[in-house]
Amino acid sequence: MFIPDMYWQKNGLIYAPQNETSWWRSHGMAPAAYMYDKHTIRIFQGCWDEHGISRIGYVDVSAVNPSQVLGKSIKPVLDIGNSGCFDDNGVFPGHVYVHQEKVYLYYTGFQKLQKIPFSNFSGLAISADGGNNFHRISQAPVMDRTDEGLFTRAGISVIVKDNIFRACYSVGSDWAHVAGKDRPVYEVNYIESINGIDFEKKGRCIVPCNRAVEHGLGRPQIIIIEGLYYVFYTRRLYDYKYHMGVARSSDLMEWERIDDWLSSITYGLPGEFDSEMVYFPCVVDTGKKIYLFDSGNNYGGDGFGFARLIK
Repeated sequence: MFIPDMYWQKNGLIYAPQNETSWWRSHGMAPAAYMYDKHTIRIFQGCWDEHGISRIGYVDVSAVNPSQVLGKSIKPVLDIGNSGCFDDNGVFPGHVYVHQEKVYLYYTGFQKLQKIPFSNFSGLAISADGGNNFHRISQAPVMDRTDEGLFTRAGISVIVKDNIFRACYSVGSDWAHVAGKDRPVYEVNYIESINGIDFEKKGRCIVPCNRAVEHGLGRPQIIIIEGLYYVFYTRRLYDYKYHMGVARSSDLMEWERIDDWLSSITYGLPGEFDSEMVYFPCVVDTGKKIYLFDSGNNYGGDGFGFARLIK
């Protein structure tokens, strides 16, 4: 297995949200980061209320030292959807990408169902003021249910190359009984779009699940590092452990899993924020440093932290 000649230095907890406000009682779930300005990284979060319903807010940190918190949102940048819509039971960030001076916030919407626990599909909100105010481009998902993903087509992540939006996402139509509950089965697909809004009904699987040990590869994050494409994702194992994984490609066609590259970002010591879970990786390149942000125990209930790529 090829491992890049770079390693991840774990840096620990950034912040553990606690009773911030009525809409944000807990959790820093599914961090999605981008350069808000040359000094600041804005990290969008899934922010839970007292009922466990997630809305999207943010924490701003220093681009030089992400341990330094600079500010927090006082209201959601994206609230839950209207009743009956695909996102009426919670939203959390999938990926944030700046394109032509607009901030594209792809998000996952949850809807409770009767015969299965839930469905989740992908929406898009766009900001024209740098990431302070967002508007949904539609009340419907930009990536909806199709035969390739009957219950899950979510977690879109994009880069734009040669004027094409090149996207990865999680897709699934099955469930696995894990730790006493039915939990979704999904893997990572690739698809392209001319505008980041209109997507075809079927993509191409690039990182399949290893069904011998895992049932889900969640919220992929695509990024270019030193000329190669990388996709980072959460691994959901049958022993109910959550780890992070990564695949690499030179051409967006052939992908190689190199999960061991993240072996240094392992569980913390007892009592630390990530002693039982490392979850939802997000990688951001500041132009000077490359950081990986991730959620800790209880899907970010104990906060979120970061690691730095050492070359």
